[in-house]
Amino acid sequence: MTFRISDFAKINDCPCQENAAQLYRKLSQPKKKMRSHVLPEDTPLPAVHSGNESFFLLNAGPINRFLVAVTLVIGVLASVSAYAEQARILIVHSYHEDLPWAEQCNDGMMSVFADTHRLKHVYLDTKRLPASQFPDQVQKAMGTFHQFQPDVVMLGDDNALRLLGPTISEIGTPIVYFGINNNPRNYFEVMPKNVIGIIERVPLFPWVRHLRLIAPEAKNIHVIMDDSHTSKAIVKVTFADRKSIIFDNSTIRYTIIASWSEWQRTVLEAGPDDIFIMPTFHALKNDAGENIPNDTVAYWTSTNSPVPIFTLQDYAVGDTGAVGAFTLHGMEHGRIAALLVNGILEGKDFPELSLLAKQKGTFYFNKKQLQRFGLTLPRHIEMQTIYR
Repeated sequence: MTFRISDFAKINDCPCQENAAQLYRKLSQPKKKMRSHVLPEDTPLPAVHSGNESFFLLNAGPINRFLVAVTLVIGVLASVSAYAEQARILIVHSYHEDLPWAEQCNDGMMSVFADTHRLKHVYLDTKRLPASQFPDQVQKAMGTFHQFQPDVVMLGDDNALRLLGPTISEIGTPIVYFGINNNPRNYFEVMPKNVIGIIERVPLFPWVRHLRLIAPEAKNIHVIMDDSHTSKAIVKVTFADRKSIIFDNSTIRYTIIASWSEWQRTVLEAGPDDIFIMPTFHALKNDAGENIPNDTVAYWTSTNSPVPIFTLQDYAVGDTGAVGAFTLHGMEHGRIAALLVNGILEGKDFPELSLLAKQKGTFYFNKKQLQRFGLTLPRHIEMQTIYR
């Protein structure tokens, strides 16, 4: 009799098949003759433990070896069946894999999903790639979509929703978005009923209010941002397309900066500015069109700025970075988005309105930078601060 593992486990993209085939080949190899006594085929055998699995001794004759193989295949089939029944979730991030925000969102999702679904990640890398390459990234993402055939698609941040949302929603696949700064309706002619998600409201004005307590003499606050869709969304939503506003007895103005050289010149020529806030700095390019690493931007800006630098990203705070940050953590966005996905898979009613994530920020400060600029934290802020 010829036994083939492929007769029992024919399924693509399942790690069980290859492992099972390798193990079966080991079980099926003819054994060299040994001088030791060979037990009769019906003799009960002790178990040999390997990890969490138990296998009969292999020198008990062809019948027992066949029974071991059949038992193994039954276990593989059960595993394959459970694997095939798992819901398929495609997660598309606007940015690159090692961006801390993307990592935080993934951690939040995994706190809900664990190993209950089949997940596939796509990273559009739109912070570092030029806009001319966006269509290629979209084409690759849609290729993955058609091959994976997900039950639900998760779109992270504005570029993913803007570039992929209309096409995928028309196909009919449910979409859950997260980390969106703009109004999601701006990315569709008519808001689809199979789209829902989490809106990220950048806490710029709350941060300014806190900064006025930390630096009460600061009257001119300059918000400097890279030239990205996230920055434009902040301008539209926060500034309502105005160049400057008066808030809490301070003048707040913004500048969108495309190049690294222009960013450097803006920082060095601070002029009347008392504080710089940099909400976005991930898409800056040098004259050759190459992306400037985040830590390089934070280090140079902090080292060369004549005034304190504040940001919205905790990872930019440090001895050679920003003075402080008021951060909305990505883990909460990922967690809530994952809960929405589970609700869709459970067949719950699909809400028509997007959810607004709780806008509770976390303070991060660096003691060395605070001392450098002679800043003291108010007691109620210090009690909530995480020092970096």
